[in-house]
Amino acid sequence: MEVSLLSLVMGSFTSATVGAAARLGVADALADGPATSAELAKAVGADHDSLVSLMNALTALGVFARNEEGRYTNSPLSEQLRTDHPESIRYLTALLCGLYAQAASGGLAQAVQHGTSVMPQAFGVSLYEYLDKDAETARIFDLAMQDWARPIGTVLAEHVPFENVRTVVDVGGGNGALLKTILAAHQHLEGICVDRADTCRRAEAALRESGDEDLVGRLSYRSSDILAEVPEGGDLYIIKNVLHDWSSESSVRILSNIRAAMSAGAGPDRKPMLLVIDPLVEHDSGAAFRNVIKMVVGETNARERTEADIRREVTEAGLEVVSVTPCPADLCVIACVLPGSA
Repeated sequence: MEVSLLSLVMGSFTSATVGAAARLGVADALADGPATSAELAKAVGADHDSLVSLMNALTALGVFARNEEGRYTNSPLSEQLRTDHPESIRYLTALLCGLYAQAASGGLAQAVQHGTSVMPQAFGVSLYEYLDKDAETARIFDLAMQDWARPIGTVLAEHVPFENVRTVVDVGGGNGALLKTILAAHQHLEGICVDRADTCRRAEAALRESGDEDLVGRLSYRSSDILAEVPEGGDLYIIKNVLHDWSSESSVRILSNIRAAMSAGAGPDRKPMLLVIDPLVEHDSGAAFRNVIKMVVGETNARERTEADIRREVTEAGLEVVSVTPCPADLCVIACVLPGSA
């Protein structure tokens, strides 16, 4: 099918309409059945006429549908915008079509000219500085990272041998979604989720409010600047979708801090392992666009890695790669150990 330049240019509006529906929770409001425009506007707290304009565009795109009575309904596409869908991408959609798209439109050309990250060009601050100032976007960011973690969490829970593991440390683990999946499948494990202080505060509060006493007792949160230090005490360390947001220099610093934590806990009967989970160019069907995303929200000089890149960074950090395994969602699991412990 031939694509015109104008259709590509107008794609930003398509993305914006889907992102608005995700943020408003339209698919959740239609989860119990069809609704009139008035009912839907009331349910999502929107202006009626403006919502009709949005829904007309989204039904034309096939994201939502209308029944014979003219009521709006979910479609197979919009089902994934439901919060409770097992493969939900509601918050990931809201983030990509919201903050990320705004940043790209506001500073991508300048960033390409100057070889810098887009966020400072568009908003004057880095991504994490922006999140520190915008609590609602920070909340959406946490939940978007949960959407991104969901596919790999089940894979790790099923295929990683946890028999000799007691404590799993997820470095940059957001609200702990990955650890929750692993801990639910392996009752003997404890988890430590490491992230920014505000992320840990929100996640701890949400965990307490969930009433899940088992997880409250086995999952803890540690705030840390991973460029400076990583908590000790893990048998297995995991870092997922983190390194590719940083330059190679910063990546080596983070890996070096993980190596220091692993070394502090190592012994004759304890040989910690690290799983680096990131896209690698050789196995990534979306590699052509990921570097643009890195330019938008990553550190200056953040780029997707090849297998050779990640092996070099791991070696510079004082670790040794023992295996590289392709996984779902265009990710690879790179297993690393302290030298001589394989």
